[in-house]
Parts: sequence; C-alpha cells; structure tokens
Amino acid sequence: MNEKLVSIAMATYNGEQYLREQLDSIYNQTYKNIEIIVCDDCSSDKTVEILEEYKQKYGLKHFINEKNLGFIKNFEKAASLCNGEYIAFSDQDDIWMSEKIQVLLDELGENTMIHSDAIPVDAEKNIIAESAKVHYKVKKFVYPPEAHNRYINWITCVQGCTALCKREILHYALPIPNFTESHDFWFGFIASKMNGIKYLDKPLIYWRIHGKNTTNPSRLSHKIYMLFGTHILRTYRFIKRLYFLKQRGLEWK
Repeated sequence: MNEKLVSIAMATYNGEQYLREQLDSIYNQTYKNIEIIVCDDCSSDKTVEILEEYKQKYGLKHFINEKNLGFIKNFEKAASLCNGEYIAFSDQDDIWMSEKIQVLLDELGENTMIHSDAIPVDAEKNIIAESAKVHYKVKKFVYPPEAHNRYINWITCVQGCTALCKREILHYALPIPNFTESHDFWFGFIASKMNGIKYLDKPLIYWRIHGKNTTNPSRLSHKIYMLFGTHILRTYRFIKRLYFLKQRGLEWK
C-alpha cells in the first residue's frame, strides 16, 4: 500500500526534559510513512543533542535557527520545510496516542484541516481532566460544526498540537502575519476559508501542562486579555484578517 507522506512540524526551545518522550510517541505511530521536521530556536540545554540522537536513529531532520524567532515564526519555518502531502503540528512536551495520525487521516475527508480533543496532564502525566475542550470551557466553540464555523473567525479554538492539514494550506497561510495570536489560530482560520475545518470529538494526545509551556491557559496575561482586551483586539484583528484574505485571494466565509 502506497501511503502518503505525513510531515510533523515541531518547534523546540530548551525542551530536553520531555522531548524524548514526545519523539518516541511520534515514531511509535501506527501510521509509519512520516517525517519529523524540527526547527530549534537557539536552545541552550541538551535539546539539539537529543535531536541529533534521533536523526542518527530515525532520520529526523532538524534545523538550528541563527537567531531566536519566537514560537510562531519557528513553527512557520518548520511548516515551510515540510515535504508531505499532509502536515501535523507538534509541541515538544506532549505525548501522542499511537493511532493519532491514522485516525485523523481517516476522518479528514474533503476538509482542509481536522483537529481533535486532548487529555490535559500535569508534568508527571497525572490526568487533570478527560477532555481539554470541556475543562477549559471551549467545546461550545467547536461542536456542533455550525458553531465551529461561526466562532473560528473570532476565537482561538484549534489546538495546533491536535491538528492535521493538507499541504495546500501553506500557499495561503504562509507567511504568518505578525498580528495573529498564534499559528494554531491562523492555520485553523485559513483552513475554514478553504475546504473547511473539522473537529473530531475524541482525545488523541496527552497535552502536558507545566510551568514552562509557551502557551498556557492559566497565564495572567491570557486572563487579562479575556477580561478587558477581547473586544478591541478581536475587532482590530478582524479588520486585519479581511485585508489579508483579500491580498491572498481567499473569500470571507
């Protein structure tokens, strides 16, 4: 059977503590035709040594940034280097369930992107909740599909680490505009303007929550934004997104 190549775009930065466990979970996928593309953002720990170890063992491809890009632009770089017909995003500290890629491929259909639920765990892998979407009160934004299509214009409700998309999204999504909240939101937003985005109500990763997360729902800045800055910033970003859609030849849906 000629399986299509799936690329996993990973951004790393000082991730030595959990990186091996995440890489092992990806290489243990039931779907085997994969490549892992890692861009490291000037780590000062043993992250690069670990990447080199997996390069020698599995053929992992890693690239070291000359200067720190920040996690959004680092993910952008990793995505741009992917060769597969499908692209999945990976954080450096989660654990993927072995059937993740196969399930997402089976469920993707004609959609441009699919994403799933996740099980949040703490640093020691103790389960925090059975569903990230329920625990963080965002399930109403992604299910049923009609709600998802409505809210994706305004709210970051796609976890990049649970998503898989078709390669053609890169034509419209890159480069990622500087004003966007995250690569998660931008890729989900662009997918919704192409052939659509699908939410699979099933957890396919253990999403590790710890003090060193780049994006963490409990951060004070996030809470302040949700309380005071939501309407003003969303309106500003709405106008900017209209401009970018026009420039990139996509219609607002």
